[in-house]
Amino acid sequence: MPYYKDKVDSQEALSITATPESGGGILRLSDNLDKSRAIQIPWIFTISNTGKVKLSITSYSVQKIEGQGVSYFNGLDGGTTDASNKVFPFPQTLDAGESITFRLYLGFIPPGEVEKILRNMLNENGPVTYHAGFIALAKKSLTFYGGNATYKEIPDAGVMVSIDSTTYDKDPVYRVSFSTGRGNAFPIFTSESVAKWQQLTKP
Repeated sequence: MPYYKDKVDSQEALSITATPESGGGILRLSDNLDKSRAIQIPWIFTISNTGKVKLSITSYSVQKIEGQGVSYFNGLDGGTTDASNKVFPFPQTLDAGESITFRLYLGFIPPGEVEKILRNMLNENGPVTYHAGFIALAKKSLTFYGGNATYKEIPDAGVMVSIDSTTYDKDPVYRVSFSTGRGNAFPIFTSESVAKWQQLTKP
């Protein structure tokens, strides 16, 4: 029994959460359309060391899940930054119980109409926030990924946007995996619809 406890105590354990930075996050639109048409959305990742040993997160990888396979393309992984928008480097070392939070840009190839609306906003007003892009698309009955949205202005209460859940399959599903110095990998699977549902149902 003591040997089993020692083995458990020496194992690495991570808790990972990921949510789109819907408040003030800035969208990234590629400058060179011949190189990439990807749009990158800022996500906030928090990683907590829930084990009893110190560990080092040495690297991460990003995949986009499609049907039975995965895909990579230029602009899928937009890199990591901190709260001040400075590069957030790896490796990162975490003591037991310690957490880190950073921004990771996840890219997708938008439908033509979505890209046109966001690029027009960029050309007319400069950098586009997630919120502004979301609202502008909703007014055109669209989501970032080409799903169906309903936009409604409510007097004295702002606006209400509802998403047609039958179009959630248009949301890209990402697999983001973090590797440690001991050779372990900790993946998280997430999409915007899943992340929003988790936020709404959080106790």
